[in-house]
This record gives sequence, structure tokens and C-alpha cells, in this order.
Amino acid sequence: MEIDYIDLKNFRQYRSVRIEFSRSLSKNFTVIQGVNGAGKTNLLNAITWCLFGEEFHVDSKYKGLPIVNTTTLHESTNDIFEVKVEIQFIENDGNKMVVTRCKHYKKGKDGNLAEITSPHSLTVMQQRGRDWIGPIYGDDAQYIIDNRIPPSIEEYFFFDGERMDDYFKENTGRDIKNAVFQISQLDLFEKLIEHLTARKRELLKTAHGLSSRANELREYVELHTRSLETDKSVLEELFQKKSEAERLEKEFSEKLRNSSLENIQQLEEQREELRKDITTIDEDIAENEEVRLKLLRSNMPILLSYGALLKTRNLIEGRREAGLIPPPYRTIFIESLLKKGKCICGSDISGKDEYSTIRRKKVETYLTESQLSEKSNEIIAANTLIRKMMESVNGFPQQIIELGRKVKRLQELKVEKEQKLSKINQEISQSNVENIKLWEKERERYEKEKERLIGDIAKQQAQIERREKMIRAFNSELTQELKKEMRHKSLLELLALCDEGIKCACEVRDRIMKRVKDEIEKKTSEQFLTLIWKKDTYRGVCIDDEYNISVPHVSGREGLGTLSAGERQVCALSFMAALNSVSGFDVPIIIDTPLARISSEPSQSIARNLPNYLKGKQVTLLVTEKEYSPEVKQELSASVGKTYIIDVIEKEYGNLAEVKTIQ
Repeated sequence: MEIDYIDLKNFRQYRSVRIEFSRSLSKNFTVIQGVNGAGKTNLLNAITWCLFGEEFHVDSKYKGLPIVNTTTLHESTNDIFEVKVEIQFIENDGNKMVVTRCKHYKKGKDGNLAEITSPHSLTVMQQRGRDWIGPIYGDDAQYIIDNRIPPSIEEYFFFDGERMDDYFKENTGRDIKNAVFQISQLDLFEKLIEHLTARKRELLKTAHGLSSRANELREYVELHTRSLETDKSVLEELFQKKSEAERLEKEFSEKLRNSSLENIQQLEEQREELRKDITTIDEDIAENEEVRLKLLRSNMPILLSYGALLKTRNLIEGRREAGLIPPPYRTIFIESLLKKGKCICGSDISGKDEYSTIRRKKVETYLTESQLSEKSNEIIAANTLIRKMMESVNGFPQQIIELGRKVKRLQELKVEKEQKLSKINQEISQSNVENIKLWEKERERYEKEKERLIGDIAKQQAQIERREKMIRAFNSELTQELKKEMRHKSLLELLALCDEGIKCACEVRDRIMKRVKDEIEKKTSEQFLTLIWKKDTYRGVCIDDEYNISVPHVSGREGLGTLSAGERQVCALSFMAALNSVSGFDVPIIIDTPLARISSEPSQSIARNLPNYLKGKQVTLLVTEKEYSPEVKQELSASVGKTYIIDVIEKEYGNLAEVKTIQ
């Protein structure tokens, strides 16, 4: 599916604009260039608003403002104003689909705007050969759109390059896992699991003739299941609050960094560097603690049994020195002598006389001793292993001491960095500029709020784990209670069927998630190593079983925390493209400021390789003049079919944006 054109009427800066997109197989890129604030991101918002009724990429300065064009609003004598965005798509079979969303406002006498609601604000028209189906309105229209472009994965097709710099700073393993889940479209399995779980509860609720204990257990399960649902809702709210606190902390930090006061800018940059240093030190401490733990685990069995090993070694060596081991005669040799009736010296001992009897008994004594001594052969064979085991811990005390010293040095360095950080915090907060003091106070408030929420999240997760464990225990006991009476056999079979269905659905879901995660990891790593300009610095990108992203340095150390803004952006761009490629949805890709914060040489590398791993996709780039440098333009020239520039016209009541064709 490709975008043929987009028409905008009175949407934000755009009074009346039509943009046609390149649909050539070889020239699949459309470039729209404009200065910061020209309206590039609002083009992206126009698309998401048309499709989903929401501006997913709205700038904070536009939040809460009506989307109607302010110049039209003040220059027109009409009382009714229409905002409309229309997008025509060309589907793979050549048929067209037109999506139109409009909103009407009425201007009151006081100048305020009132929205006029309409059931026909969203319209879809579909072509089928020579015929057209529609217009289709409301929920039915939204259903058609969502089937082609699910809103849950919108950000992996229409994404903001400016935000990529912070993508892996803000996103945890939980967020990455959610991205993989959404792109895998595993909602069906989740619905199946929810349905079977609900069915189990219904079966237990309607069951008759249960014993008092079974009834009691059933009520416990129901009570804790409801509480678990509440706990999970609370956890989700905590995550959302944490994300908001992080966003606001970052917002005030950016204000300080962009302050007109040079010393405040420098302090904020120093603070950011100190935070990075502290994060790196924490990682180093954790790494050394892990090494120490592994060292303890591998050596502790030997250390705990060292005394016994030493005693055993001394016994073996003592017996060897005494000539007791190895045995002077092999058991098989003495058994052969007894069988032949011969003594070791060759004398006959088969007779009944006293001489033969004494000799035979002596030989039999040798046999007993040789059998006992022969067991020592196994100990002799193990003696070398015992010696090696004891030698292997010779360096242990020094290793542990050295690791302890290293951790102590790191902890001291961390304290030093934290003291510097505290001093900077104090210096900024004591600024004699009121705005600076206010921004720092707010930043600090949200930082503390974030830390508090991290603790609350950990507590809530522990609570959920405890409750899930209790539910499993109650369910197990309930099953045992039901098994006591044969009349509950059919109920048990139905419950077992539900459990087996839930188990199978979970296993299939997890297998698909694992396969998709591995594919995303592989593609992200390949694309990152292709796009990155430091070819011999990183090993690639890894996603562990907890869905945490890591970028291993060639030295083996973790490099994600020390990536530059440009390197993080490349990592995020590679991840987004990988998610997109495995999604199974044929949707156009739109990237707003794809080369933000990336210097010229890396930009050329990205521009050179971008068409290769977005091959076969219709791509639109929203760029600044700095991003779309002559070098980048040259690298992309073979793939660009249409180029536009956004001209900004300043008006008394707001800017207007006009889009002009360059190519």
C-alpha cells in the first residue's frame, strides 16, 4: 500500500495544500524539506489525525490548541470553519482507498471556538475495479483503516527521528518487549488466554455440590484473581506516571541546557556527563561483583572441603610411602595361585598336611590384603585430580582481594562523582535568575518522583508475583479437593481442557515472540553495523531474554550508555526499520528528521545505505536544509522521485506553510 496524495485544508499551518508522493519502484523516496518550525512534524500529525483521529507526534507548544488554521480563523468572515485532511492510498492490487477526516468549528461572539460534532467526520471510500464502495462512516471506516495500519504499531511506520536520540535512554526492556509483541500481532493469543481464563472462572462459579473447602478455595481464587487484575492496572498506571516524570525531568533539563546563560549551559552539560559516568561506574561495579560471585561459586566447594581434601591427600601419600599402596601383588595373580594350589615361592599348597595348610592360609591372607589395597588404586588415580583441585584455589585469596580493591576504588570514584553532581545541583538551584531556579526545582522534583515511582513499581511487581503464586497454590489445592469426589469428574475435565488450552496458547505465543525477537535482533544488528561509521568499534546490537537492548563494544564491555547522540539515533533507526520489516504490514514509511544530530560523514553513510534496507517500501523523509546537505542529496539522488520545500509565510495571527515542488 502506498500514499498517492494528501490534501490538507486549514490544518495547523496548512491553509490549502496538496502533496503527491513518489510511487516509482526505483525512485521510492519523497523528500520534503523545511526549516525547523516550518510544519514538517505537523504533516506527520496530519496523517495520523486523518487515520486515527489523534496527533501522535504533536509538539508541546500545540497541545490543547485547536487544529484549525489561525490565519483562516482571523481573516475569514464566516462563523463556521472546516478542517479537513484527505489521503488517497493505492493498494497492491491497484485499487484506491480514500480516507477523509474533517472537523467543524463554530466561532462564538466571545471569539471562542466550539466544535460541531458529526457522525460523518471520518469517511472511507474503496475502489473495486470500476466501482466504488462507500462512503463508509464512523466505526466501520475506522475498522477498515485499523486492519491496514494498526494504531498500536503506528510509530514503527511513522516515526520521529528527533526522538530517536533518546529512544534507548527512555525505553526499558518492558517497552522493547511491548514493541516486539505489538509488531508480532499476538493479540489473538492474548484474547484466547483471557477467554479461557474467564471460562474457567465461570465453570467454577456455576459448579454445584462443592464441599465447603472447595467453595472456600474457589472464593479465594476469585478474590485474588480480581485483586491481581487491579494490581496489574495499578502497575500500568505507575509505569505511565514514571514515563511522564521522566519526560518532564528531561523537558526541564533541556530548558537548562538551552538557557541563554552560558554558565548554566555548561553546568547542565557537566551534570549530564557526570550522570553518564556514574551509570558507567555502576555497570563496572555490577560487572566486578558478578565476577566475584562467579569466582566464589566456582571455588567455594573446594574451599569448604579443603581440609578433607588435604587429609585424603596426606593419607594416600602416607600409604604410598609405607609401601601399602599400590598392592605388591595383583588380586588376579593370587587367585590364580590358589586355583593351581601353588604358593608364591612355587611350593605345593594343595595337600591336607599342616605345612600346606599354613602356606595356603598365608596366601589367602595376601589375597584379602590385595583386595583391600587394590581399592587404593582408585584413590591413587584421583590423587592427581585432588592435587589439581587444591592448586586451583591457590590464587583465590589474591583474586578476591584484588576484586575487592577494584570495587572499592570504583565506589570511591562514584562518591567523588556524586559529590561533584551534588555541587552542580546546588549551584544551579542557587542561581539568582528566577527562571533557572524554578526550572531546576521542577527538574529535581520530577527526578525524585521518578526514583520514588521506580521503588513503587518494584514493590508492585513483587506483590503481583506473590499473588500469582497464591492463585496457583489455591488452584492446585482446589483441583485436589475436586478429585476426592467422582461427581466432579466432568468439571475437572473441562477445567483441565481450559488449563491445557492456556498452556498451549502461552507456549505458542512465547515461541513466536522468541522467533520474532531473534529476527529483530539480527536485522537491527546487521543494519546498525552497516550504518555506523565506527566499523571496528562495536560487535552489533543484542536483545537479551528480558528484552534489554545492549551494544557490546569490541572489548566485550557494554557500550549503549556511552553511545553518542548520533550513534544512538542510528541504533534506534536500525531497530525501527527491523520492527517494520518483520511486521508483515505493507505500509508506507515516513521519517521526520531522520538525520537529526548526526554529523556530515555519518549522514552520508546513512543516506547511502538507507535505500538498501528500505528497498521495496515507499519512503518519505521530512528533513531540514542541514540534514539534506549536497552530499546527502547526492547519495539519495538515485532513489528520490519527488522533492518539495516548505515555505513559511509569516502572518499577524500565525504562520502559513506553502509546499512547492523542486523535483
